[in-house]
Amino acid sequence: MDIYSYNLKVDFSDVGENNRLSNKGILRIMQEVAGLNSDAKGYGLNDTPKTGLAWLILNWKLKVFSRPKWNTNLTIKTWTRSSNPLFSYRDLEIYDDKNDLVAIATSKWILFDVNKKSITKLPQEVQESFNCIDKSVFSEKIKEKLKEPENSKFVLKYTIQRRDIDTNHHVNNLNYLDYAYEALPEDVYLSMSFSNIEIMYKHEAKLGDTLSIFYSHTEDGEYVITIKDNEEKNLHAIIKLYN
Repeated sequence: MDIYSYNLKVDFSDVGENNRLSNKGILRIMQEVAGLNSDAKGYGLNDTPKTGLAWLILNWKLKVFSRPKWNTNLTIKTWTRSSNPLFSYRDLEIYDDKNDLVAIATSKWILFDVNKKSITKLPQEVQESFNCIDKSVFSEKIKEKLKEPENSKFVLKYTIQRRDIDTNHHVNNLNYLDYAYEALPEDVYLSMSFSNIEIMYKHEAKLGDTLSIFYSHTEDGEYVITIKDNEEKNLHAIIKLYN
């Protein structure tokens, strides 16, 4: 089976105030290992000058079972679940040093042509490089199109800083989770760990852009953060948090 496995330790930057692996830390680790898997296939970040291609993520669905402490040894496993000319679907698992399952996630990716600055179809050689495995970490299908709740309320505006920008010259996807946490009421932020996260990325945000951030607590007990542009016309992302 073409499952990529990588071992690493929980970094100091990956834990929260309680010295437990944070949701952002988990997604960072998963993003890192996904990138390493692509690198091993010849389509990683260092290959971009040669291939002219870069991976962009459209969706995350994450479920957390435990939160190891700093410096804990982890094993991350990832594989391509399915692929077509437009999208690639990748699943991931994290195990701790006792081989207990820490977290699972599924994700949806596209390829970006850095020279044409546009989304491009996955070349046949890319699809053939990643052998698909008929294994899904979730029994249910990933919900790719998240919707803004009708009762969303404006919370704050945020102007993109230099620190937010990644190698693709736009806001790194992990930073949207930071923005979502800033929109939560203080009591919710302090009392909820959020074992489940769903994120849909829609439009990129660049340096100097101002974001309008909205918050909603649904009847289902979900906390939904909607991030739009300054004029509130274009959607950048929707983040759904729940336990």
